[in-house]
Amino acid sequence: MGSEVKSVSNIHVIGMSSTGEDVQVSINGKNFDKKLIKMEKGKSAYMLMTILQLQLGENDIKVIQNGDVKSFKVTKVDSPVSIADWTESLGNFHSSGKTEVCRNCHRFENISDCVNCHRDKFIGNWVHKPVKEGKCFECHEQERNFIPKEPFAETCLKCHTKLNDAMETAEYVHGPVAAGFCTICHSPHKSTDKTHLRKSVNSICTDCHVSDEQGFSFHSASSIQFHPVEGVFIEKLNKNIECSDCHNPHYSGQGMLLTSPDSESLCVKCHDGQDTRELLKVLSEKYSSN
Repeated sequence: MGSEVKSVSNIHVIGMSSTGEDVQVSINGKNFDKKLIKMEKGKSAYMLMTILQLQLGENDIKVIQNGDVKSFKVTKVDSPVSIADWTESLGNFHSSGKTEVCRNCHRFENISDCVNCHRDKFIGNWVHKPVKEGKCFECHEQERNFIPKEPFAETCLKCHTKLNDAMETAEYVHGPVAAGFCTICHSPHKSTDKTHLRKSVNSICTDCHVSDEQGFSFHSASSIQFHPVEGVFIEKLNKNIECSDCHNPHYSGQGMLLTSPDSESLCVKCHDGQDTRELLKVLSEKYSSN
């Protein structure tokens, strides 16, 4: 764990020591004496295992033994929206040697073991249905240290059958989707978005489709290169314009993954019908003059 983390619940503190002397744990200046557990007969290995009761806000924590001090801060928050999943920074924890001490108490065989560390994955504005139902092993392989089953899309499409059927007959499929990388755009556990996007639509698109360093931007080689793609409120849609208003992020029967078969039917989604032809004409003329 890093020196500063966030949590939505109380936390486990687990540590190893070569001496069996008691440990003092200090939380915001309040001290608690903790006894260590001897790990194996004949070996000088002792384990500290304790649950820290955190207060909302910042908690300054010190673990002290024989004058040695380990310090860290944990900020307890009400909403998981404001925190990142701390386990993602560990790589695959379950396949590392770090699990040896955990296996003294945890068998990693059922949902209760998952919740001990991954509690934040079960709390959020939008929690993925299999996560909410505790079906972790539908996507994670128990026999292979709980790594996600691959390819990812094969796992996703077992449930998202309508999307799978549509893609099989679509003329065009978005590259990341065709390659099976659903999790580039979607969080498999929880999100602040109903469709489980990792961030806003346009922010996801710009990760691949815009590069200021290379001088490339939206529609740079298009007759609508002057068209805004963000920051404009569309009354007919009752929201700000987004890439997905014109482009299907998964598949389409049209080139450029457009959501409509021709320019006019696409434009009237936002513009009044009587103005659409004139708008297209102006845009085309402006593009041609450059």
